[in-house]
Amino acid sequence: VSLLVYTTSNLHLVLQDIGAAALFSANIDFALAGTDYFSTSAFVSPVQHFWSLAVEEQFYLVWPAVIGLIMYLGARARGSVGSSRPATRAVALRRSAALILLLAILSFWWSVHRTGTNPQMAYYSTFTRTWELSVGALLALAAGGIGRLPAAVKGVASWAGLLAIAVAVLTFDSATPFPGWHAALPVLGAALVLGGGIDGPRTGARLLLDTRPMRFVGNISYSLYLWHWPLLILPSAYVVRDLGLLERLLALGASVVLAWASYRWVETPFHHPAKTAPNDLKTGAGPDGSAVSRAHLRDTARAHRRSVARSLLLWPAAVAMVLGSVAGVWAYDAGRNSEASEAATALTKVAASTGPVTPQQLVADVARASALARDNAPLPDALVPALPDLFGDITHPMGTCSASREALTIDICPSGDTKASRTIVLWGDSHIGMWMRPLEQLAKERGYKIVPFTKASCVPLDEVEWYRGKAYPECRKFGQWSLEQIARIKPDHIIISGYLGTPLVNEAGTGPVPVGEDSERFTAGAKRMLSKVHSRLPDTKVTVLSDVSILEQDAGKCLGSKRATMGTCVKPMSSAVASRNGGWKAATAATGARYVDLLPYFCAETCPVVVGNTIVYRDSNHITSTYAQRLKPVLGKELGL
Repeated sequence: VSLLVYTTSNLHLVLQDIGAAALFSANIDFALAGTDYFSTSAFVSPVQHFWSLAVEEQFYLVWPAVIGLIMYLGARARGSVGSSRPATRAVALRRSAALILLLAILSFWWSVHRTGTNPQMAYYSTFTRTWELSVGALLALAAGGIGRLPAAVKGVASWAGLLAIAVAVLTFDSATPFPGWHAALPVLGAALVLGGGIDGPRTGARLLLDTRPMRFVGNISYSLYLWHWPLLILPSAYVVRDLGLLERLLALGASVVLAWASYRWVETPFHHPAKTAPNDLKTGAGPDGSAVSRAHLRDTARAHRRSVARSLLLWPAAVAMVLGSVAGVWAYDAGRNSEASEAATALTKVAASTGPVTPQQLVADVARASALARDNAPLPDALVPALPDLFGDITHPMGTCSASREALTIDICPSGDTKASRTIVLWGDSHIGMWMRPLEQLAKERGYKIVPFTKASCVPLDEVEWYRGKAYPECRKFGQWSLEQIARIKPDHIIISGYLGTPLVNEAGTGPVPVGEDSERFTAGAKRMLSKVHSRLPDTKVTVLSDVSILEQDAGKCLGSKRATMGTCVKPMSSAVASRNGGWKAATAATGARYVDLLPYFCAETCPVVVGNTIVYRDSNHITSTYAQRLKPVLGKELGL
């Protein structure tokens, strides 16, 4: 199905994800790719939900070994100490519970820590999720004791657990740091529901959960989990837009039907063991104590062996089938991919041989692309960069030359003509970093050294921003440190730019102010920062580059569908970004700095994703290095380089 939906670049991502899912390593694959599970703009894999199955299987690979080690050590203790302290089953269970509790505490601590430092890695990591599975293990070990609790206690616990789950469902959103400590609410809620259901009263949560519709959902839940996600993602990817409510309901209904069919004809046959249990094979008696004939025992034994053999062979066979299919689709698509890459390379060479285009030509190209987008014209046969290379087509300071969210300083990493006496400082975030390729070339040609000061989503403002669900004072502190370092460098030119889609913190410091409703504060913060720069470096030239518009979805997602056209994902200039660009313009006019409006090179009546054969956006808000390079003549003229 993915072959019919996706073009080469996204198809290869899907094939890679399917292979990882078959090998129970999907969580590692998504974590390393930096996949944001809650993002609606970036590419979403139709098998992304397999990450949780991977965590579960990795847990099950290690858990039996841990329990076995406890039992082994218990046996050793019994042999060495003797009868004075026998390692009974109860002692072994207590040791197991103690170890599980210790691992759960460590895993929970690591989850909270990792969620604050690397949310994507924390979301998919087995180590940050172990405590959740450990809660289930502890519940199983304590089942006997829980069963003896008063019925009223268990009834209240089960309803409290359902309430906790409901609160999580209704109040958590994409801005909630997760898993972290927030995950404790639904996990402990589930534990209360399960614990309260152990010989629980009829008036407990089973009053709701033990109804026929709920039992049906419970029976098909595993298959429903497998089916629902691709049925929501693939149609959306095909039409290149979010599904409407009715469409989502239809997809959910189809998921239920397919889940029931899978449960009936795939799951159920594997759930029914031989009619005589393995223990009955030893005793010669049936479950009710009646005698069983030798012939029946032999037949049952054979059936049991076949069932075990089939179970052992099923996973390798399934993996071989899946990986074989992946290899076949990959090989089929490789030819088309090669042709597209060769065409893109040829176009790049032609563009290089014809020399740089003029600013007037670039503006005309944008107007032409905007008109084609209005008419939903077909995309060019060959795009530059080729779609498989799109996500990597960006330049920015790497490693410790740029600050992560927590870092307050960076290493000073000169580029351009590093031996030059004249210096240009690039100050901002990835939105100044995305201009580094043409700026470094201009610096080398004109005899300038470039020194970047960049931090993730950190615009040089004298204000506090709201970033990833909480206040971002680290950005303001980094700005203060950067200004001190820049003052020591005494550059000839400071070029500032940044992503203008990050909101400011409200007056109470408890949440964000919606972008577009904080124009006055943004302008005032920009003026204060530029005034500080001017007071410290009155003879330094300061230029602010306008920011680009924001797409509703990543460019790769927009262009990755076979139904994509020149008009896919194309919208007018973002009003919020336009407002903040206006704030920068006012701040520069008030402080003697210079504002460079790059809007004509990105938008006409709309802001096209593709101009000529060149893809403008690398994701939803960064431009490709290829398009930045096309604007090199514009930058040279506007910046006096």
